[in-house]
Amino acid sequence: MSSHEVFEHAFEVIQKIEEAGGEAYIVGGAVRDYLSGRPVNDIDIATSETPERIQEIFDKVIPVGIEHGTVIVRHRSVSYEVTTYRVEEGYEDYRHPDEVTFVQDITLDLARRDFTTNAIAMSRDGRLIDPYHGHDAIRNKKIEAVGEPSERFHEDPLRMMRAVRFASQLSFKIEKRTEEALNHLSPLLQHISIERIAVEMEKIFGGSDYALGLQLLQSTGLKNHLPILKDLDINRNVPYSPLFGWHEIIAFYAVQYPQLSPENFMKSWKLSKDTKKKTVQLLHAYKIYERKKNVTSWLVYQLDNELFPSFSRLFSALDEGDMNLDKALTDMKDQLPIQNKKELSFQARDLLQLYTHLPKGPWISEWMDTIEHCVVTGEIENDYEKIKEWVRGWNPPASN
Repeated sequence: MSSHEVFEHAFEVIQKIEEAGGEAYIVGGAVRDYLSGRPVNDIDIATSETPERIQEIFDKVIPVGIEHGTVIVRHRSVSYEVTTYRVEEGYEDYRHPDEVTFVQDITLDLARRDFTTNAIAMSRDGRLIDPYHGHDAIRNKKIEAVGEPSERFHEDPLRMMRAVRFASQLSFKIEKRTEEALNHLSPLLQHISIERIAVEMEKIFGGSDYALGLQLLQSTGLKNHLPILKDLDINRNVPYSPLFGWHEIIAFYAVQYPQLSPENFMKSWKLSKDTKKKTVQLLHAYKIYERKKNVTSWLVYQLDNELFPSFSRLFSALDEGDMNLDKALTDMKDQLPIQNKKELSFQARDLLQLYTHLPKGPWISEWMDTIEHCVVTGEIENDYEKIKEWVRGWNPPASN
């Protein structure tokens, strides 16, 4: 596809800025992905105009980071991050520049970026502004820092994780000087919050060349600064396929290392309650599989539908089966006699009516769990009378 087809609506934003007397270019990941032949997602625009001027030019503007020169322009129901050309100085906190100066020259703006592949600008007519030969780096499948690598990594050490992430996603090699700086400066990673590192790690595991990413974490020494993972042999126990999300990553390593505490993993990486819930479910489902060495109806019943793709990927990453298991799981779930406990024809109140002389206690939930399991696995039909007769055949708990 031509640049005009891919960026048609973004070019309309640029045209409006130009008609108002300004200058603007598409920059960053959108240009890189377009030149790499990859799908283009978020489109960022750099401009000579100030945020205040952009607010005058466009009707729908969200002032997300005005102090850093960034606003979001809404155009044809799509959001575009529009940032004023700037240069940055001093990174005392290893993340935020101490001083931001707005400038009028796109090449000065490109000089502050991390890698040459991300330091390319595209004009409205598809012309490239490429002072650091980023297009050549894309053609040669190389990741190289803009200017002096050690300076770029000192500014924000997370860029070292980003280098590995791009290698994983793009199957690019890291250029020699950039890799040497990575090896030398990997201890700087300790200055970065674990939450920011976690985002990059997730993308490394989900990259098409994730094995290269894991190998680079080891060879550069970055792995030594990653909680839990630093103590695992991530190059020997490499997944057989990509993993998407921390719940899949933790479940994979918990199966490989039975002594590993998923709870510690989640705490060390400061992961969300949602991740914890999904990890617990995945591991529970996998333990059911391990016991039976089969994907049973009970396993499918216990697993939320939204986790079918995750279970399928975990299954594949552990070399247990193919990646299309989620369709089979969906088909199995659809054919189950019940989808949840509420659909049981026989409920706890029915059980109590059979044994009115017994006090309430844990036996009720235990018996209901057994009924649920037997209905799901097909041992008994989900029919009130049949379950009632079946329950009568059991020995009731003692009435002490």
